Amino acid sequence: MLSLTGLVVAPARAQTQPSVSELFDDLTAVRTRLDTANAQLVATRDQQAVLQGQIAEVDLQIGGLRERITATQAHIDDLVAQREAVRESVRERAAVLYQSRRPASPLEPFDVRSPMDLERRKVLGRAAARRDEEIRTALQQASDELAAARDQLAAERSALEAQEADLAGRKARLDQIDAEIRRQQADLDARAKDLQGRIQAAIEAGVLQAGGPSLMGATNLSAAQMAAWWRSVGYSGYSVSVPIETLAQIYVDEGRAEGVRGDLAFAQAVVETGGFRYTAPGNNFAGMGWCDSCATGRVFPTPTDGVRAQIQHLRNYGDPTSRAANLAHAPSPYWYAPASLSAAVAAQNFDSFFAKGWALTWNQMGSGNWATDPNYSAKVLNVYGRMVAHATGA
Repeated sequence: MLSLTGLVVAPARAQTQPSVSELFDDLTAVRTRLDTANAQLVATRDQQAVLQGQIAEVDLQIGGLRERITATQAHIDDLVAQREAVRESVRERAAVLYQSRRPASPLEPFDVRSPMDLERRKVLGRAAARRDEEIRTALQQASDELAAARDQLAAERSALEAQEADLAGRKARLDQIDAEIRRQQADLDARAKDLQGRIQAAIEAGVLQAGGPSLMGATNLSAAQMAAWWRSVGYSGYSVSVPIETLAQIYVDEGRAEGVRGDLAFAQAVVETGGFRYTAPGNNFAGMGWCDSCATGRVFPTPTDGVRAQIQHLRNYGDPTSRAANLAHAPSPYWYAPASLSAAVAAQNFDSFFAKGWALTWNQMGSGNWATDPNYSAKVLNVYGRMVAHATGA
């Protein structure tokens, strides 16, 4: 893991000015490309998590379809048995009628019965006719239900085939994403190794040297001091949903939780947002997700979520040993897994961040570290210096 312990941009000697300028520009460009490559890797991992969730959902749907197909087939078997029972009744009725017909044959004399017997035969005939109609109706109903059940079975089997085809396509896409993640990770590792060589060349040329306040450490200013300075400046258009005193306290609390300088993070946010005037698209206090060609930045649901993501990302820059397991709070899914909001993906992306330890001091921020502006660190430290001066009355 690459670590730029205490390295800052230094004035170049006159005789090395051309090579120093070239190295500085090259270093900035490579860092920027690395940040872009890392963002692509984070997005691909997020896409992988979303697709895995979709595959699990399709698996459940397929399981449900198979259960319904089994139930429908059992229903069909039952209907077939019912219809066969009705048909057996029809056959039995036909046999009875055949055996009891009058006369038995054309050669037999017609048996003239008494009026009472004839009436009784009429009553029995009407009852038999009703029974025959009931049997016919039951047979037709069983046939209709059987046809409907078979249509339902065909539709369910068709849906199952479509779901299985969809699942196969998603799994094939997941295999492609897995391969893409491996390729992107290998490319990112190679780029980071290349940057390490360029940084060494910059050190030898005098482009980088030690100095400056660290990202990690205790917060020196209190929330009241930071808020009082902010009010003294007279910033307009404050756009945060909580008072400035509350927001400053969030920076103190989140910074203390992760061992990051919360007061310097507050100063960074002032630079990024014009004194908390421009916090769109939602509690984004440090330009997170914005880039020179991006249409928008990242959205955080609450001020605490916005500050937490900023502080955790600063720790990743300022602590080469940072790991999700060592954080006071789980890595922000709104920053490290914005599409899936998966805690597991957020932890993985936090742990594999390529620039761990690349800005142990605030003088290393900018020029591709967090921002492309080569004067970024100077702007943040200028605001911080004014905050300290106001707090101490200097």
